Amino acid sequence: MEMWFVWGFLIILAYDGFLMALFSWMVQSQKFSQYRIRTPTTYRITKTKKAINISLNGLLSLSFFAAVFYHLHEHLMYFDQRASAVLMFGEVLGSLLLYDFMYYFLHRGMHHPKVMKYVHGVHHYARFPTSPESIYLHPAENLAGLALLLFAVSVVGPISAASLLLVLFIHQSVNILVHCNLVLPHPAFRLINFWATKHDFHHGKHLNKNYASIFPFWDQMFGTYR
Repeated sequence: MEMWFVWGFLIILAYDGFLMALFSWMVQSQKFSQYRIRTPTTYRITKTKKAINISLNGLLSLSFFAAVFYHLHEHLMYFDQRASAVLMFGEVLGSLLLYDFMYYFLHRGMHHPKVMKYVHGVHHYARFPTSPESIYLHPAENLAGLALLLFAVSVVGPISAASLLLVLFIHQSVNILVHCNLVLPHPAFRLINFWATKHDFHHGKHLNKNYASIFPFWDQMFGTYR
């Protein structure tokens, strides 16, 4: 495996940490309090419990990626820095479309009462989550989501290593942003606001709506969009 890919992956991890910290600060800051979607009066998760869960899931994710990239990278990517922009666009879009289609059904299935009780309910215990709580998860759900993403990449691919980094960057960014619990007034944040309000609706009282993560048309297609 080439070192530029490893460094690119580590940079994405650092960016994820920065993005979580930034939106965590914003959602707690009085300066941005007027833009918060929800402000719960009480928190059901202690800071210690949240920190432990998020830290362990972060370590689990890193270990999973490291193991898969080391043993199965030839099924996921090829190292060709000359891949055209058009090819990369198709690889990234195809991978994310397939992932989000499959994730729709995974997420919907996790709302089955038994799965909700023992697995997905961990995430929903954060009633109005903020960005760090995007990975407040049962470890089984964490691994299932990551495995689904890389499976989608393997079906579309192998894709270029640069395209895979872009897939990871977009996937991780969206997962953080949909949980940011903020609606910011500038038009530049319109897409982020859409993701955040859509997912907040799901986390509130409408658990049977908005299962897709990135693209709304899967919910529109199957009658669960709101």
